[in-house]
Amino acid sequence: MSIDRDKVAKSALKFIQKGQFQKAIEEYRKVLSSDPRDIRTRLKLIDLYGRSGRKKEAIDECLQVAESYSDQGFYLKAIAVYKQALRIDPENPRLFSNMGELYVKQGLVGDALACFKKGVDCHRQRGQVGEAEELLTRMEVMAPENAAIKVHLAEMYLEDGRIDAFAGELDKIVLQLKGEGRARKLLQAVEGFYEKSHRHPVVLKRLAELYADLQEDEKALDVVRLGLASNPADRDLRLLALRAYLTLGNLSEARRMALGLYEEDPEDLFILEQLAAIAQARGDGAEETHAHKALAKVYARRGLPLKEEDHYRRVLELAPQDAEARLALGQVMGSEATEAESEVLELEGFWTEASPPAPPQESSDRVQEGLLEAELYLKYGLEEKAAEKLQELTSAAPDKIEIRQKLRDLCQRRGDRAGWVREQLHIAELHLRDRREGDALRAYQAILEVDPENPEARQAIQYLKPDVLGSKTAPLEIDVDGATVEFVEVGGEETVIHRRPAPAAGDEAQLRDAFAQADFYEAQGRTDEALGTLLRLRAQYPDSPHLLARLQRLGWQGEEEDGGGFLDLQSEVLDASSLTLANDFEGFQDFEVSELDDIVREFRSGIAEKLSDADYETHYNLGVAYKEMGLLDDALQEFQVAARSPEKAREAYTSISLVCRDLGRGAEATAALRVALAVPNNTAEDRLAILYELGVLAHESEDWEGALQAFQRAAAIDPTFRDLPRRLQLVTARRAG
Repeated sequence: MSIDRDKVAKSALKFIQKGQFQKAIEEYRKVLSSDPRDIRTRLKLIDLYGRSGRKKEAIDECLQVAESYSDQGFYLKAIAVYKQALRIDPENPRLFSNMGELYVKQGLVGDALACFKKGVDCHRQRGQVGEAEELLTRMEVMAPENAAIKVHLAEMYLEDGRIDAFAGELDKIVLQLKGEGRARKLLQAVEGFYEKSHRHPVVLKRLAELYADLQEDEKALDVVRLGLASNPADRDLRLLALRAYLTLGNLSEARRMALGLYEEDPEDLFILEQLAAIAQARGDGAEETHAHKALAKVYARRGLPLKEEDHYRRVLELAPQDAEARLALGQVMGSEATEAESEVLELEGFWTEASPPAPPQESSDRVQEGLLEAELYLKYGLEEKAAEKLQELTSAAPDKIEIRQKLRDLCQRRGDRAGWVREQLHIAELHLRDRREGDALRAYQAILEVDPENPEARQAIQYLKPDVLGSKTAPLEIDVDGATVEFVEVGGEETVIHRRPAPAAGDEAQLRDAFAQADFYEAQGRTDEALGTLLRLRAQYPDSPHLLARLQRLGWQGEEEDGGGFLDLQSEVLDASSLTLANDFEGFQDFEVSELDDIVREFRSGIAEKLSDADYETHYNLGVAYKEMGLLDDALQEFQVAARSPEKAREAYTSISLVCRDLGRGAEATAALRVALAVPNNTAEDRLAILYELGVLAHESEDWEGALQAFQRAAAIDPTFRDLPRRLQLVTARRAG
């Protein structure tokens, strides 16, 4: 049945003006009954349901509208609708989940992760553990390099009592953070799990291992003792105790622990190695001789004659007349063996027939076997042997990251800070060579946690991700400081400048362009990019006092003073503006902020790389969609993100001005337009439109002088533009009168 839509609309408006929202809803429902696909009417219903407090009906309408937009490929409009729905029901996990999926389709991974994270929180508040796990697992697949997601997932498993799932996730966390060289950060996470798990054995062993790796052997021993009190037969804990006793020099306890382990497994080569080392440290030659003989026999049974020979030679160094060792090495004097030697020959008849030589192994197999051997040496605290083996492997395979990682970890155990940094730099370079920029970035960031002024790491980070170092200004603010930034006319054009000496003769053109670009960045609050623009000229103009003055004004103090002119990473990390997600991220509240810089940043962005041009375009279009929906604050944030792109800056700042104007923030609207006017690539038509809008804003605020100046400058470009002649006449009269 056909209806008079205009009549219905007028009737509904009257009801709204009287506050009779239910009657207005009934009118709009009539329109939908004749045309269920009428999106505009549904949008009006959403608003009316919200005003009436009918949350469920409002959300149902939002879902229908959003799904309709999504089906038609209008993802940004759908996102805007979900945003509006969240104003009505901010704890609805379905809304966050659906909106996150749309962000994924737009390629905005960071925004998607933020939505999913909020969805997880909502599910957990409702006790919907399965749904929360599903979303977190989705996040983990999207951002496998993001350790924070794994920590959150592990914590959820732990709280739910799913120890096997928790242990699996904990293994992933340990593998990732150890591989990145972030043992201290890993320790903090495991310490948190240790308390929350009520000292569960799964976490207890990990914690003891980490304490031992970090040379905190007293702590390691305290944890191991707690574990052994409840499970005295646990072999892993006893091995950790043995390692701690050895490091602390408690030889009697180390010997007792090693003998107990040996009785359980007399074939354990590394326990025998420990017994030999303990005997040597105690000066007990007889026990050391016995241990080396036992080692030789085990190696013989395993078909490793060279190792067997090494240990028999060590026996002869300790006891030169030992008949068993001499016989084994073929050094028997005389034609007949003694009765004792015959018994040895009978019992240990491995030398009567030479074993066939083993076929040569492939190089990769030898490396893997060597890594396993080094790992065992490390497990039992034989650091010298591990170092020798790893150096040998490095010569054979210098580009294998696993070897470098074990060398780096060994340097950490030995307190060799310089060696740790050296190996971590090798690892980062190998990641770069293999085009794994995200892994390389995290490796360099780990170096700055150990050596904050390391120039190689800082320069590499600045190359990989220019906005990481020194970004102190929150990106969602317009920062135009009238005391230091001036908008003046230069050469007939308005630009943003800082009053300083003019460029040196001969350098004017290039320096002027660089200064203009730097001023543009600084006006946006992007100090690090302004600094980078000027630093690129240092090599070419090292003696320019004007360039130096600008660099110093931006906080640069020279290479020697601050490690290459880059700002301190920790300053950004400690800035409260960068901790929004960290504060919301359950499980991280008690951690040191300086230990979480990369995790916080990764979670905020979702990806290691900076935004691409397509991302800025998407943020701009999303701002347009929000503005159309009346979500002005959200639109403002999206335009401010888009404004970071030089290509989108003019459009973005012009849109920011329009939004600020709608919000009644005239001063900010004017400031945004003046920044838009300063964009270096503006055409004459661009400048004309911006100057006209500046004049309109000044006119509305009754700033007749400002309006006259803006309109006159616009008229100099095109005196016939829009209603410019009439406005000039009106403003001139007002100014005169």
